[in-house]
Amino acid sequence: MIDQVNGKSIYGFADFRLETGKQALLRQNLEIHLPKRHFQILQYLIENREYVVSRDELLDKFWDGHKVYDDVLTKVVAAIRSALGDQEKPPRFIETKRGSGYRFVGAVVEEDGENGRRGEKGKRRRVLIGVFAVALILFVVFSFSAYRRQPANLVAKTLAETVAAKRSIAILPIRNLTGDTANDYLSDGITESLINDVSRIETLTVISRGSAFQFKNKDASPEEIGQRLGVETILEGGLRKSGDDLRVEVRLVNTKDGRVMWASDSDQKKLADIFAIQDGITCQIVTELRVKLCGEMAPAERYTKNVKAYQLYLKGLYYRNQGGKDNLLKAIGFFERALIVDTHYALAHEGLAGAYVVLESNSDVAPGTAAPKAEFHAQRALELDDSLAGAYIYLGTARTINNYDINTRDKYYEQALLKNPNHRTGHLWLANDFTVQGKFEDAEREILRVQELDPLSPAVHLHLAELYFYWHKPDKAIEQASQIIAESPNNETALGLIARSHAQKGAIADALAVMEKLPANDGSRAMVLASAGKTDEARKIIEAIIASEKANVSPYYIGCLYAAIGERETAFAWLEKSYAVRQADLVSIKVDPALDSLRSDARYADLLKRVYLE
Repeated sequence: MIDQVNGKSIYGFADFRLETGKQALLRQNLEIHLPKRHFQILQYLIENREYVVSRDELLDKFWDGHKVYDDVLTKVVAAIRSALGDQEKPPRFIETKRGSGYRFVGAVVEEDGENGRRGEKGKRRRVLIGVFAVALILFVVFSFSAYRRQPANLVAKTLAETVAAKRSIAILPIRNLTGDTANDYLSDGITESLINDVSRIETLTVISRGSAFQFKNKDASPEEIGQRLGVETILEGGLRKSGDDLRVEVRLVNTKDGRVMWASDSDQKKLADIFAIQDGITCQIVTELRVKLCGEMAPAERYTKNVKAYQLYLKGLYYRNQGGKDNLLKAIGFFERALIVDTHYALAHEGLAGAYVVLESNSDVAPGTAAPKAEFHAQRALELDDSLAGAYIYLGTARTINNYDINTRDKYYEQALLKNPNHRTGHLWLANDFTVQGKFEDAEREILRVQELDPLSPAVHLHLAELYFYWHKPDKAIEQASQIIAESPNNETALGLIARSHAQKGAIADALAVMEKLPANDGSRAMVLASAGKTDEARKIIEAIIASEKANVSPYYIGCLYAAIGERETAFAWLEKSYAVRQADLVSIKVDPALDSLRSDARYADLLKRVYLE
């Protein structure tokens, strides 16, 4: 019966536009998802706004008069009001006549969708649109000088973001209230799944996992969290579990005033219902924030139907997020076990691809040993679900890690960001590619974009610090690395960057002071000693590193160390070893300051040409 509402009219009210021909509800040109029945009930109320539409009339028209649906009608109208932001009193749009029915009370401008005819209100609306258009033109003209040096697509994007109302959310770690820390993987995994789903919405800014998890098990007010993360809303909640019974209680909170916008029901469900629970929360978030997702995609399609496989996958995520070689290997074990249970589990394949790519890229394994596995699992993930942004990233990296074809790699990254514009890894790895090509401004733009999504993440500061070091901006590198040290005083990577940055600017005494905080056989220590002219001390450190496993997995690193102490022949020998095994790190030779002393050598030019194969 719901197909009885027809017509191709367009109705404008406040900042909304309802297009009946397209079955679309828009607000400021952004489409708001409404299920078909919800949309047609709203359309019916607007078209019959001259009188109160009784509940019986709506039930007869849309549910064949079945009284069993009377409560459902109340919920549908409530959902429509939520989509319109019409929850205050007195109502702006839909008025309830107690014991009678509903009436649409908002001022409506009607337009014929085919012929474009409007009444007098439509004329006034055209005047207002004309005024807005003039103002927008003036804005563009005024702003052009500020953006004239930016690419055209960047200007368009900036203008669009200025005009459009961007919404933002931080999905905080679901608290593990089970009393058993062994369930941390489950509460963390549910949180990450929600972040991944919601982050795919282009019109929504979603804080990445790194910053959201800064608030794990911490008592902070919504106002404080909103201020630190720069978001309008937060999702918070807890997980309770008893046997196979699971209860996930969450609420959506406005950070401006702490108002609870929506709270989930607290019914206990079986663990097997976890997928439905997550999808229900995702859909409710987008409904409350009036953005579009549900209906465009079906999140459950990416999930296994096997709860055991899902639990193993979440354990893999848990260890992957801890970082480090040992944890990555543990993660791989859980992802592989998940695939034994369900061989068609796309997310488990994606998880494996990511773990193998990171092991290869970080030189944690012998060159060329992990990339083929990453390529296999990334390709399999995309065969099962071509919407997985991470799989595009890992596939592009795995396929180009041995031939240094950065242009092709970037195309995969760009494809990933089309699938998920908020994908943190996509932006960061694209920034890395820009960095090694010497496109420092482009790299900075991408990392700063990530900083909007992940404002509290030490990893983002580290990426910026490395960028500025390669860019020969040592003061800015020190500034970013120091922010990491403020939270983690013994972070060796940050300390090494600070020491080398001091040496880069000629502040040798400061470099040596920081160097003393590094381990005895740290490569950055050797480079600082070389800058101070203490070549013999530096060489002893290099020899100790060669005696370790590091020489086998990263000949590029050894080549850089020998270049730092001025031993060109030995440096080139190690760099050739790196090229022979197609080591991933070699892609940095164009910008790595450690190799500055080699750039005038013809062998360097030849190697650079071979690395940047077309």
